[in-house]
Amino acid sequence: MSEPKQIATLPPLEELHGAVPLSRRTGEPRRPVVLVVAAVLLQLAAVGAMGAYAWHWWLAAHPASYGRSAWLIGWTDPAPGKWLSLTLEVALAAALALAAGAAGIAGFQAWNGWRWARWAGLVALALMGGFLALTHWYAAMPVGLTLMGAGLLFLPAVSRYFTQWAEVRGQRPQPYRRPEQILYGRLPRFR
Repeated sequence: MSEPKQIATLPPLEELHGAVPLSRRTGEPRRPVVLVVAAVLLQLAAVGAMGAYAWHWWLAAHPASYGRSAWLIGWTDPAPGKWLSLTLEVALAAALALAAGAAGIAGFQAWNGWRWARWAGLVALALMGGFLALTHWYAAMPVGLTLMGAGLLFLPAVSRYFTQWAEVRGQRPQPYRRPEQILYGRLPRFR
């Protein structure tokens, strides 16, 4: 009788060992296209909110259109240049800072692989909606961009990306090993 033949097999793939495939260029997990689109949409939402605020300022700079420059200004009908109008302008600037800042932070932290960026995207959507409620319809475009960007963060490809980042961050770096001997001056091979 002959011996049974051994089956030739290949070594297991890197992914089967649980190792995260890293980009050779960056050393980080590979970003899916969906994540890139989501991050760009959230950053564009922040820029769009700044544009809406700039348009409000343009309308507010002219006395004839000051009353319709923002809904908040129209509801209170303050006299231009008085303390109430200045307080409302500070409130609109604070609303912009919160909304645009939240959208920008959500996009940036999603790019960096932090899972909490999903919830930051939802907070950004709520703040952007509040900014829309205070300004005018021209602030609806950033709300739509924030909605699309935050929605894309909940897709499975982005979930895998966040999981890969959690694995990469969970790996401990090799501890520093003190050398046995430290040589000062010329090395022995050059003496």
